[in-house]
Amino acid sequence: MSETPTIDNKQAAEQADRVITELAHEADEPMAVDIDPDRTRETATTGFSRMRTSWRPGEAAEVQGILQQARGVVHREFPGIYLILNELWGIAREAIVDPGTGECVIDLYGWPEWVKLPSGAYKEDYSRLTNREKDDFLLRITTGLVEWQQVATEKWAEAMLAKVRWEESMAEGFIAPTGKVTVEERTQRGRAYATQDRYHAVFRAALSRSADQLVRSVELIGQRLKDSLTA
Repeated sequence: MSETPTIDNKQAAEQADRVITELAHEADEPMAVDIDPDRTRETATTGFSRMRTSWRPGEAAEVQGILQQARGVVHREFPGIYLILNELWGIAREAIVDPGTGECVIDLYGWPEWVKLPSGAYKEDYSRLTNREKDDFLLRITTGLVEWQQVATEKWAEAMLAKVRWEESMAEGFIAPTGKVTVEERTQRGRAYATQDRYHAVFRAALSRSADQLVRSVELIGQRLKDSLTA
């Protein structure tokens, strides 16, 4: 019976870069699972019945808390965008009013909540916008994009730096053990050592994606306003 190969400190340093590169790609590539045909036949009728479709107890609240924190960061980083959007929605939509106080109901970020249709879509009518209002929104979006695109780029840079730090932390954990330790053992120790940095990298990547999508969405709104003015 063969033994799992071990490596010394010098070999560990040489293999660290290769392992870190492979692990770093995991977050960017879609998961591909190669299942043996015989195993597929055995589990075809029972696999889905055992599939978990919800978070474990306590996880859902934790995930929602993290997502809410991410939304809060995006709101703070792009106040100008949300100001324009809510002014636009204030014309096209109907705000939810508290029947007891007569005041508009606001969300966690201080913006009005809007009436929805039974389908879940917002009740809105953009024909209410005058050409002058469209032109004003278009000008504010166009000038604001200079700043917003820079902020989105900074969020991307932060995500890249967080990924680099995760890779460095993983490498530190990988080469930390002394003596002859198997590659598998070093990899597991590297993963454990870099857990916090990996979650932080994922969080920063999510912020970067959210910022980028928000700016792109505002660009599309600006283009639609421009098209409606020239139609």
